[in-house]
Amino acid sequence: MGSLVLKLLLISVVFCDHGEAMAQYGQMDSSMRNLIGPEVLLARLDKLLDVCIENYEDLTTDLLLGVAIANGQVKSILADTHYENRSFIETLKKKGDYVESRINSIFSFPSSANAVVSKLLINSDFWKTDAEGDSEYNIFPDTLPSSDSIEDAIPAPAQRQSHGGRHTFHSYLRALQLGAPSELQSDECLSELLVNESENEFDTTVPAGGGASTHPRAPLLLSRECSNAMSLRKKSYGYHLTHKLLFYLILGKQHFSNIQQEFVTTAKDKLCEQILRESQLIADLSYPEIFRDLFMEQVFLCAYVGYAEFRNQSWLGEIVSWQNDAGCFKYYQDEGRVGPNALTTECSTHMTGVGAAVMGLFARLQLIG
Repeated sequence: MGSLVLKLLLISVVFCDHGEAMAQYGQMDSSMRNLIGPEVLLARLDKLLDVCIENYEDLTTDLLLGVAIANGQVKSILADTHYENRSFIETLKKKGDYVESRINSIFSFPSSANAVVSKLLINSDFWKTDAEGDSEYNIFPDTLPSSDSIEDAIPAPAQRQSHGGRHTFHSYLRALQLGAPSELQSDECLSELLVNESENEFDTTVPAGGGASTHPRAPLLLSRECSNAMSLRKKSYGYHLTHKLLFYLILGKQHFSNIQQEFVTTAKDKLCEQILRESQLIADLSYPEIFRDLFMEQVFLCAYVGYAEFRNQSWLGEIVSWQNDAGCFKYYQDEGRVGPNALTTECSTHMTGVGAAVMGLFARLQLIG
């Protein structure tokens, strides 16, 4: 299921004030807090980072992206003046910085679209929340708008449970192979969003002399090819949906001159509404191992955007329970072996990267919003 950026997603966090963040989780009972409370999540993240440090030379871009995202959340906690218990968080940040630095020795001058995207996104500052800098997002978590106009093959929860709808385990598994964009299209279009083709990708802001640029940046225009590849009119499922959502999240940040922000907001609403139906289906199916990596990505991505339906304590508790004693998350098919998706016999790189991002995000949401 492939490439780094295509499976791990996210961007653009919704901000709420410190009191609202704590109130949101204030009804959590003690047993649940012992499983998914912020201190527990950060301790689990710490254990995961230790595994990365021990295997520093073998880290992949999938895992590094997840760590960079988690490290961005840790930096956001440190930047919040309300948070007082800073010593452990500062140690966590140092570990995250060290793991993240591995990207510099993996490649210095990427050429492929995936490598370019990886180089630019594996940067915790890119993912760090900044309430002043991301004013396009609401202060409080959004609730997805109800809409009967969005046709989707995933039936309502009651229909799924009675098998009266069109999707069961096997039909959903087949549906995941359908839709757009392809991995290559996702890489190329994300690269288009992140790199202005008229500029050098490694020196995009400062001219050779170090002074102010005398050549103003040309307006960014989204290509017709990427507009077609990411069209909301094309049916998509699973990773195809999360690929699209990541694209629209970054598109909203980059402010392309031929794209209106209202369109981006509508796109995120529609995509997360469809993703919610799939996430609920996976939960109704009792979280089959083959869907767990996808489920983690779905929950992380739409919770990161700010949709309240994905800040589900029982879903988070289920995800956290999948972390093994080694501190990692693992694909079911990698059991007992170091395969193409494994760091060690206990660690799948992509799944562990998503796990790091989930734990960092939900710790931040509970501590500072």
